[in-house]
Amino acid sequence: MKVSITKAAKMVGVQRSTFYRHVKEKGISLEDTDTKRPKVDVSELVRVYGDQLKTIEQIEQKKQHSKNDNETLSNTYLEEKIEFETLKERVKYLENLHDTEKRRLEEQIELLKDMLESEKQERQKATALLTDQRSEKEKEANRLENLEKVVENLTKPKEKSWWPFGSGKTG
Repeated sequence: MKVSITKAAKMVGVQRSTFYRHVKEKGISLEDTDTKRPKVDVSELVRVYGDQLKTIEQIEQKKQHSKNDNETLSNTYLEEKIEFETLKERVKYLENLHDTEKRRLEEQIELLKDMLESEKQERQKATALLTDQRSEKEKEANRLENLEKVVENLTKPKEKSWWPFGSGKTG
């Protein structure tokens, strides 16, 4: 059986240019060298390449298998691209949700700070009020105590002294 240079190169798994180089280096004989399409006898390929040689059917099967793999890869690629785009959209949604939640929490923090400051001011006012009331009560209590002492001193009988110029106490 005779095959073209292109098929022979495919059967041995090399490029056409490499096969032409092998023709010169390994002494592969060609037939119909006078034409534009020389042929190679398959027995020559077996002699030079041995186990590396593949049949045309194996090459066709490999080509078909490769085509199926490419279709599978293409389908897998599309599925992965769709999944990637879906995940990108989901990440975008989650980022927006996160930003919204963050803004809401920051607003709540500001509100709570304002409320805390307001409560602090109210507590200071209440403390000041209570402090002023206590001091007024203390002042009133001190005044009453002083008045009681004055009244007591006024109502107490004076001791008579044998000394005509005062109470007789020195000092």
